[in-house]
Amino acid sequence: MNDTDKMKWACDRLRLIERTRLLKNTAKELEQLVGFSIGSGNGLARKGGRSLFVKDAIFRELAHIVSEQTGLDLEEVLEAYIAADRICERLGKVTDPETLFRNLIWHFYGDNEPTDDIVPILDRVEMRQLPILILLLLKALPRPSAKGGDVCDIAADYSKVLTFLSETVNKNILMQKLPLLTQLEDELRREPTQMCRIHLIYITNQILNSYGALSTRERICFSNKELADSQIEPMFDGIWVEDEPATLFWRLESIANGYHLYRYEWDSSAGVLHFTKYFMKFYQLESGIMALAISPAAIRYLISDKPMPNNMFAYLDCEIKGEGREQSIKFSPQSVDAQWFRLSGLHRSAQEDFFCRLLEDERYELIDNYPDDAYDFTLSLVAITRDHIYLSKDETHYYKVPKSLHSLLDEVSFSSNVGVLAFRNATCNEPSRYIAFDDFNLYYDVSTPEMMDRHQIELSDCISE
Repeated sequence: MNDTDKMKWACDRLRLIERTRLLKNTAKELEQLVGFSIGSGNGLARKGGRSLFVKDAIFRELAHIVSEQTGLDLEEVLEAYIAADRICERLGKVTDPETLFRNLIWHFYGDNEPTDDIVPILDRVEMRQLPILILLLLKALPRPSAKGGDVCDIAADYSKVLTFLSETVNKNILMQKLPLLTQLEDELRREPTQMCRIHLIYITNQILNSYGALSTRERICFSNKELADSQIEPMFDGIWVEDEPATLFWRLESIANGYHLYRYEWDSSAGVLHFTKYFMKFYQLESGIMALAISPAAIRYLISDKPMPNNMFAYLDCEIKGEGREQSIKFSPQSVDAQWFRLSGLHRSAQEDFFCRLLEDERYELIDNYPDDAYDFTLSLVAITRDHIYLSKDETHYYKVPKSLHSLLDEVSFSSNVGVLAFRNATCNEPSRYIAFDDFNLYYDVSTPEMMDRHQIELSDCISE
């Protein structure tokens, strides 16, 4: 690219940023950002006259600001913006544009087969252009050629996008609502100062990527595998408290695939110990340590393959300090959805021996706060052959599970969390039993011969190919 082409490129990009109010909602705010007037024909593209260095410096500084605030590459955003606008031109008038773009989302991010309405345009659309295409469709972004001036009501634009995405991405996921949508709703209620069009592109992209990671079991499996590599197992076993002295205390117990976190309420006068058993995992990410807490009530949704309410799980930022008796953990919810887990912090109890004796004291009755959701999970994988997976049932028999049950079963390895889950509903005399492929959220009822026949799971007294 020669200097003339470079100059044209720089001027075109700077005009696009200014004309679309991409970074700031008003010309005045943009002037405050760049530190000079852009009125009266003195726009970003005119600053520095014929100096390519000045124009390039302005663009690079704006790109640096965008990268710091959103992680987006401003040059890539502008290229996608221009390409998306060309697609809009070619589409012309579409009878039902919202359905068209929903089908595109479900195809690109949900792996759905392409519907008849999107087949003719699939060769024109790239995934990176789709967020901007949607925003152009909803008129939350102006066309690059538009001269609409300052943004009139950015909150209304966010609301339009939120409504469209809510009706699109809450389908076929393992929860009732995508957590990022709840986070965006909360941001809108607080009217955040960072609301602008580049942030709207960023949040739309984040929501679609989040949906993509959760839209199919295969994608969830891939996400879980990536996350599993960062799982950590700190030495957390023992008794913890929020404050001391306490009649409320906690116990962390390491298990094969994470931790059980027990919350105990001690009532000495009634002679009871009420408890709630949560499941937890900890991860070491680039941003710090993260915890996942899951409610005991979540199990009924998992084994029935129903969308899980968002108040069943919580992603928490963790700050771990000290060692031994001085160790403490601080929890901060990552979103509004996580606030049901009302635990801000724990530290090692100075009365651990006392609480351990209390748990063993037969004078106190242990009462489960979730008696209808009690379960035990035992890792039981013993063999993987070409066509089957074997799990131990007892000393002499194995569950023989055909891999043909689901394509993901070909991904099972000896590092996978595979076992037998005994769901001990308080109203049933015998627990219901499930073959649990925990990493893939696949659960098969083997409580009765009829249920085993339905899944073609057999009992075998030996392991064979």
